[in-house]
Amino acid sequence: MKTWVLILVLALGISACSKGLSESPLTLLPGAEPSAKSRNDLGIEHYQAGRYLDALLHFNQANFADPTSGEIHFNLGLTYLQEGKKEKAVKNFRKARKLARGNPGILKSVILNEILASQQE
Repeated sequence: MKTWVLILVLALGISACSKGLSESPLTLLPGAEPSAKSRNDLGIEHYQAGRYLDALLHFNQANFADPTSGEIHFNLGLTYLQEGKKEKAVKNFRKARKLARGNPGILKSVILNEILASQQE
């Protein structure tokens, strides 16, 4: 009996973790600032490997190189959410939406829209 309970708890935990990964970080558009693009690409690699602190380092460096990129702010929001830092995620999701320039990956993001809808703007 205890074994089944443990298996159920582990399965639910894995399911809950995978929900956070339902959307992936976004790549930068062609013609993006080269340093921002390379740092963003490295951030995506770390994010996909589950190394969120390393991803944050690279996404923040990409943001320093190009603070006007909605994609970078979106990626920061996703990563802060993975780290349990909801306030920072909300701040970056708001910037991402403001700087989206029509990008449907940002504007139609279920995670971004759910998070921002739950906040009073």
